[in-house]
Amino acid sequence: MNETTPDVLEMENSPETANYRKNRLMLWETIIAAYKDYIADGMKVVDAAKEKGATSPTEADVQAAAGVHVRAEIRALCTDLLTRSPIETIVRFLERAPDWSDASERLITDTPQNAALVELITSAYPHRTWAKKMDALSKQLAADATSWSAWVTNWGDEFGAAARTAIQGAGEAIGGAGKALGGFGAGLGKLLEWAPYILAGGTVLGVATVIAVAARK
Repeated sequence: MNETTPDVLEMENSPETANYRKNRLMLWETIIAAYKDYIADGMKVVDAAKEKGATSPTEADVQAAAGVHVRAEIRALCTDLLTRSPIETIVRFLERAPDWSDASERLITDTPQNAALVELITSAYPHRTWAKKMDALSKQLAADATSWSAWVTNWGDEFGAAARTAIQGAGEAIGGAGKALGGFGAGLGKLLEWAPYILAGGTVLGVATVIAVAARK
């Protein structure tokens, strides 16, 4: 069993952490509700159009528009969670939601991806953990394609460096020294499972993209 460092144990049991996670879960539910409400309203328009013999908008049009409607909020939430969750939890998230940065609405519509995001929320802390340079984006910046692309690229670079450092120290953790990966001990096996991709990820694509591509295979 992996040991948990005192600092992490203290954070895990703090009221601040509990309140933070509760707040983020409520925010996620609010985003999902906004998406569903948009779909419901849009389908009324689709049905009305059909009654008049029109062929548009379609259900697919409504779903695409609903995704755009909540995209900035999902992205902003992800930037918060992906700098405050343990490294190994993020690796599991990247495996289960490889297209999170391009098709963020699938975090709502795809059950495994939804579960992956909830796991991020329930493992995250109120303060940045491994991240030193990255922080959350505002909804306004997350909506901007250039700002979003830059954030994802920079986040991938820093996350890759942190993950590689964690893997390099994994031997000590396995040996019983109790040194948690990136400050967090759970999920060592999953991190090591992805070690070849993470260690190769700092070249061209960045570790986040490398894991995403590998997960699709």
